[in-house]
Amino acid sequence: MQEQIIITIIQYTVLICFSIIGIPGIVYRVFSKEKIGFLKWIGLYDISLMELFFITICLFLVLFFNNFSRILPLILMLYALIIFKYQMTSNKIKIKNEKKFLYAFIIIIFVYMGINLYYNYINLLDTINTINQYRLVQLPLTMTIFLGYLLRVRLKDFNWSITFRALFVVVLVYILYLTYFLFYDMKSLMQSTPTYFIKNFVQQIYYPSIVEEVIFRGYLLSGLLAFGVREDKSNIIQAIVFGVIHVLGFKEISIISFLVISFQVFLGYLFGKIYLSTKSLTPCIILHALIDTLK
Repeated sequence: MQEQIIITIIQYTVLICFSIIGIPGIVYRVFSKEKIGFLKWIGLYDISLMELFFITICLFLVLFFNNFSRILPLILMLYALIIFKYQMTSNKIKIKNEKKFLYAFIIIIFVYMGINLYYNYINLLDTINTINQYRLVQLPLTMTIFLGYLLRVRLKDFNWSITFRALFVVVLVYILYLTYFLFYDMKSLMQSTPTYFIKNFVQQIYYPSIVEEVIFRGYLLSGLLAFGVREDKSNIIQAIVFGVIHVLGFKEISIISFLVISFQVFLGYLFGKIYLSTKSLTPCIILHALIDTLK
């Protein structure tokens, strides 16, 4: 058993290194016609050196503290977003970013965390028996996104449009995410009927998808950009904060808890890449809801 674990770790370590360094290096050597350095070439695909380190660390944390079987889907999803970046990119609209977005985020996140901590303190979620009760409990969390109005940040300040190309890429990325179930959890995939999938998808749109995308990609990421923080840094920061907020869902919080959420951090990073490319929250919301529909 121990030998099998060691072999698995070695296999996925090789996979991570080959995916992050090997494949880009080979493609650079074979297809790069311009006489530019590797890092500058990677930069053409909107991937900085800082992001390479961040991605690598995240994947290794997923390997050791989350679920190694999620690594391949995450890598495939990342590659899809890189390859099809220009199909998603919208040059007609811009992300509206003002400093008050970040101020609004600070207010919202404290209220959002307070509600979650209170729910955990009274074990409210353990007493829920029906979907209507669940939605009622989620209502205060959902309403936090309107706190931005206190600082005159309105929901219409964000872009909500989606192009067919962006939708295509989102669906493709989700299909790649499903490879996890095809290889490791086929039972869950088979048990998900179309009716269940649609109902759960609608529920996930309501909460947490819209709420979390507005808070983290809308308020936080846009707010960081308004303060002149580079896109790669802004995306990494919001991804980490997005992941950390999921620790509130744990009954017991420890150092390990902050390592386990590496999967959510990586997803937050991917959602951020989509937001920066499409300039819209809708593609992020759809992918977020799809992923949460079938965990």
